[in-house]
Parts: sequence; structure tokens; C-alpha cells
Amino acid sequence: MAPEIPSLNTAYDKIATRSNALNDAVLVEELRDLLGSRLVAYLAGASSTTIVNDYAAGAVPVPAKVHGHLRLAYNIAALQQQLGASPRVIQAWFQGRNPRLGDRAPARAILEAPTATTDHVLIAAATLAT
Repeated sequence: MAPEIPSLNTAYDKIATRSNALNDAVLVEELRDLLGSRLVAYLAGASSTTIVNDYAAGAVPVPAKVHGHLRLAYNIAALQQQLGASPRVIQAWFQGRNPRLGDRAPARAILEAPTATTDHVLIAAATLAT
């Protein structure tokens, strides 16, 4: 279990509550604004950005497995933005190796075990602002 960081946890809880209220199309659209289509496609396990555009348009439903990955990525990216990071910095962070995640990129950590890594990715994300 991650150490308790009240202000970080409170901010994350507010973001998670908001993201849970978003429909999938809006979630994907906002995530695409933060991470770019290519990175969202990677997180969705898609071979091209076309499916991401279809998700954002509401033309194709987001599969349940993909939904979890995208929602966690959105929560983390939105937290980083709230902490002051620009989309460019957030994108670089999602793609770069992170020692707090066993030298894996956060995007890869989310794909490999989204539930098991939530606390670790959250703590790693918080260090972006420090």
C-alpha cells in the first residue's frame, strides 16, 4: 500500500470521481488532449489512432479491458496537469523509464497490471511535480 499523502489522495479522488462521471467518448477526447492520439492508441492496445478517434466520436464503444487502462491513464494525467505539468511533460513522463516503476514506462506499467500498479504509478506521478 502506498504511503498516505492526504492532499495528493484528495486531489486524485476528486479527479477519479469526475472521470467516473464522464462518458467514454469525453474521457477519450480529454485523454487524447493530454497525451496525444498515438499514446492513447498504445494504452488502448490499438495498432492505429483511427480507433481512438472512433472512441472519441462515440462511434465505437470502448471495450471493458481498454476502459480500465484509459481511465487510470486519464486520472494520472489529469492529476499531473493539476500539479502544474504541461501536456508535453505529461506525455514524456508516460513514455519515459521510471525508476519507481522498475524502470518501466508508466504507460507500459498501466498496460501490464493497471489495478496492481495504481498506487505505484500515482506515487511516481506525484514526483513529477517535485
